[in-house]
Amino acid sequence: MRLDRMSVSALEARFAAGRRGIILPLGSLEQHGAPGLLGTDAICAQAVADGAAARADGISAPVLAYGQAQFHLRRAGTASLRPSTLMAVLVDVLESLALGGFTRVLLLTGHGGNVAPAQAAMQEVMADVSTGRLALPAPLTVKLRAWWEGPRLAALRRELYGDREGFHATPSEVAIAMALHPEAAAPPESWPAFRPLPADPLHDAGGDRHLDAARHRAMFPDGVIGSDPSLARAEHGHALLEAAVADVAETFAAFQAAQDHAAR
Repeated sequence: MRLDRMSVSALEARFAAGRRGIILPLGSLEQHGAPGLLGTDAICAQAVADGAAARADGISAPVLAYGQAQFHLRRAGTASLRPSTLMAVLVDVLESLALGGFTRVLLLTGHGGNVAPAQAAMQEVMADVSTGRLALPAPLTVKLRAWWEGPRLAALRRELYGDREGFHATPSEVAIAMALHPEAAAPPESWPAFRPLPADPLHDAGGDRHLDAARHRAMFPDGVIGSDPSLARAEHGHALLEAAVADVAETFAAFQAAQDHAAR
């Protein structure tokens, strides 16, 4: 179920039955190489969140489609929030959801640049509770996951793409976007030639600890980071989405079960 397509009475009925969890997907509007969809991160995060919520009898929220992507600025179409802005938005949304009755929020990001601001927002909310600035009707628990972290999807990504999966404009995310929006799918020959990352710690994109936009563009002029999106196929996307949904549904079901157990 999608939160924006529910009535207050339907939501309150779920709360009365002890079902107080929600998946909040986080995206970004940014370049994904010249042929890639600018909304890839939001498209993937929303699709996985919706699918996982349906499978786990949960609720998904509309995606927060803007993220922290300062390192892609000055590329056509990229729109980035400052880290502090994203943190403030997430604090407001998390506190609002908690005041409205939710007690478990799974933040599901489709963009690594959102991780640090999201972690800071989670701690800011907890600090508000700890210091008495925020009085909630029930305790709130927040977890942060990326849609690509689960074991089923990790195995499939390795099987399909091996060391050409990379870090940005990955064939897996491009394939899912292709499957969901076939009308916008780019042919394989439109993508730049594969360039593996050099053995340089500055090129380690783990955690998205990126430099400023000018140096980032100089390092990755084609907008692709160690990946080979020409390998993406729409048929891969359907299988990848299914694996991601299964992984996240399992995580969210356990998350909700922990809440239900605590309520008893």
